[in-house]
Amino acid sequence: MIETLNLLKPILADIFGVEEAEITPAVLFEELGADELDLVEVSMNVEEEFDVLIDDEDFPGIQSVSDLINYIMRHRND
Repeated sequence: MIETLNLLKPILADIFGVEEAEITPAVLFEELGADELDLVEVSMNVEEEFDVLIDDEDFPGIQSVSDLINYIMRHRND
């Protein structure tokens, strides 16, 4: 989980324009000011970085960084 978080931090910090220190498992995307376009960008970057396909139907259930990490760990194509 820590390795995945460390890989996500720069991606999410860049998308949301925040410091990496602000990216914790407990933070909600809503707290980062995420809009629909931001979430599409998150999805695309995660799919590329982690070789994970995020189904459009699954993304509404991903509300926090922790949710995203758990999704990646369950669906990773390693």
